[in-house]
Amino acid sequence: MEHRAREHWHHILIAGTITVAGLLLFKYIPMWIWGNDILFDASGHMSLAIFALYVMWFFIDQNKKWRIPYFFFATLILAIIAIHRIITNAHNDVGLLLGLALGMLAIGISHWKEVKKRLEF
Repeated sequence: MEHRAREHWHHILIAGTITVAGLLLFKYIPMWIWGNDILFDASGHMSLAIFALYVMWFFIDQNKKWRIPYFFFATLILAIIAIHRIITNAHNDVGLLLGLALGMLAIGISHWKEVKKRLEF
């Protein structure tokens, strides 16, 4: 397998593992403690959508003309999921933000070397 493809799979595996672990910690354990009807647990729909969009990014990234339209598409998808989860009273803003933070954290950790180079204090 080519080095670049192996690196992509490594990033996907790390992000997926962190997403699953985060959902266990911030969704299923709070649901187990407070019951299934809580609204502040991390949104699995949001976290898994971010993970799926992240995996799709590896294909979109190959064509520079697709990048900006893809960001609009991804934002639209996440906005629709967020609005739907609030309208159906499945989550509140805290649950959606936890799902968003979990997805972003998973991607950030999977690319920690690049992130660390850009963060300065």
